[in-house]
Amino acid sequence: MNKIKSNKATKLLCAFFLKEEKIYTEKEYIALGNKQPVTGVTIRYIFGGYPGLLIAVKNSSFWDTIKHLEVSTSKVQATVKPVETKAPAKPTPAKKPVVTKPAKVKVEKKDG
Repeated sequence: MNKIKSNKATKLLCAFFLKEEKIYTEKEYIALGNKQPVTGVTIRYIFGGYPGLLIAVKNSSFWDTIKHLEVSTSKVQATVKPVETKAPAKPTPAKKPVVTKPAKVKVEKKDG
C-alpha cells in the first residue's frame, strides 16, 4: 500500500464525512456516484475494499475529528422469500440419433 496515496485518500474521505456529518456504509457510498471524493476502484486498489478503508480511517490521525459521527446503518431489511425445492426429475435415457441411409441414385446410361 502506498502511504502517500492512502494518506491522501484518507484525508479526502475524512473531510467528506465531516462535511456530510455522516460516515456512509458501503452501499450508500457507492450510490453517491459522482459525488464520491475517492472512486470505488481507487478504494479497492489502495485499501482492498471499503472495510479496509474504514479500518484505515479509524487508524488515522483524522479519526479524532470524525469519531463523533455515527456509521449509518441501513434500516431497510431485506425480505427473504423461502426457496421451494422441486423433487429431482427422473433421468431419461438419451435419445439415439436417427441414422439415415443415403438415397440410392439411379444412373441412367445413355446409349450413344
